[in-house]
Amino acid sequence: MQDVNGVPARPGPRRTRPLIVAGAEPFFYAAGPTGCLLLHGLSSSPFTMRELGRQLADRGITVAAPLLAGHGTSPEDLRTKTWADWVISAEQGLAQLRAHGCRRIYLAGLSLGGALSLYLAGRDPEAYAGLVVMSAPVWLPAVLRAPLTAMSEALPYFAKLGSDIADPAARARQLTYDRVPLATGATIIDLLAEVRAGLGRITIPALIIYARRDHLVHPMNSMHIYSAIASREKRLCVLHRGYHIVTVDYDKARVFQLATDFMQPPA
Repeated sequence: MQDVNGVPARPGPRRTRPLIVAGAEPFFYAAGPTGCLLLHGLSSSPFTMRELGRQLADRGITVAAPLLAGHGTSPEDLRTKTWADWVISAEQGLAQLRAHGCRRIYLAGLSLGGALSLYLAGRDPEAYAGLVVMSAPVWLPAVLRAPLTAMSEALPYFAKLGSDIADPAARARQLTYDRVPLATGATIIDLLAEVRAGLGRITIPALIIYARRDHLVHPMNSMHIYSAIASREKRLCVLHRGYHIVTVDYDKARVFQLATDFMQPPA
């Protein structure tokens, strides 16, 4: 390797970056001038959003699905990240859409990604064309933050019991961590406090989707989102067959139809 003057360059210090698990990579589907930012859930990856992304791109919507910081690599990597790092990841996806020429942008997120979408919409109420929120939490008891932080050194992780997906074939394909850092729970509590503070500022059209049999995020979260946002155009949709990860479960076809119809570019 040579530098700009033709002199052999000295190798610099090697930076080690966590390797992304195969299948968990971020993706970008270029299509029309309407864009959508797709954000995945906690301990997951863009894998859960890929099929929805293809459906949107087939309908002429450009899609960016970034890999949230600390995800798709290792639980040890996730332990070093805060909700502010996840916001930066989301902003990188938005920058991709804008660089492609998208001026009409929708936010769409699953679980943690839904909470981040709500945060972005509350922070910049006029910046987006609409919002699709799937299985999103807005409540975690603030009293848990101190004990989670205190315990995180002695007990850094808690084990996951698998993915909350009813379809066994989809559950077997799911890419996720087998454990989650306790420190991550503390930073999610901080994020959700910011999300709740901004709900009343959200005025853009909103589609809120939840599964009746979600074992991770109680349906009351979605009902609270629906009642708290100030959007005049808003819709609350319930799914009856699947569980938490609605983009890969039994009702995914309905989710895709609802989302693509909601974001359909103007004729």
